[in-house]
Amino acid sequence: MSRKRIWAATMICGAALAVAGCGSDDSTSDATTAADTATTTATDASAETTSTTAPEDIDAIETTIKTWILEGDCTLMTDKFLEAQTFDDNPKSACKAFESLFTAPSYGEDDIEITDVQFENDKASAVVGGSSGGVSVTAGGEEITSTYRLVYEDGTWKIDSVDVN
Repeated sequence: MSRKRIWAATMICGAALAVAGCGSDDSTSDATTAADTATTTATDASAETTSTTAPEDIDAIETTIKTWILEGDCTLMTDKFLEAQTFDDNPKSACKAFESLFTAPSYGEDDIEITDVQFENDKASAVVGGSSGGVSVTAGGEEITSTYRLVYEDGTWKIDSVDVN
């Protein structure tokens, strides 16, 4: 599969299949889409985090994830994650490419279920999917959830990787 097709499949996965997310915790890339299958591109995962209870951070983490899923804002991605999604190590051209191929999903913010938000210092994680009331993606008959890993960088939470569970 060509790099362009892999990247396009990854974009479809990240934007149209929000609960499936994109990524795993290794450095390989493979993306496939089908009516009932979701496979995604890999990135390196951040370290595990522990839970704290600052509501402003929880809100900011959830907003980052939802905005990225719904709007494809590459400024909400670390350079590492942006490069993994576009195969371009130049952040400016990678962002331009990422945003030019983004297609807004057909669902809205209320359809995205975010649970298990955890953070400590500048690292966070959150689970997207798994709720009967939200967007549902299945593969092989099982519902897919994804774990987003974020870092606090330049005064904002940014997505650093996404692992399919």
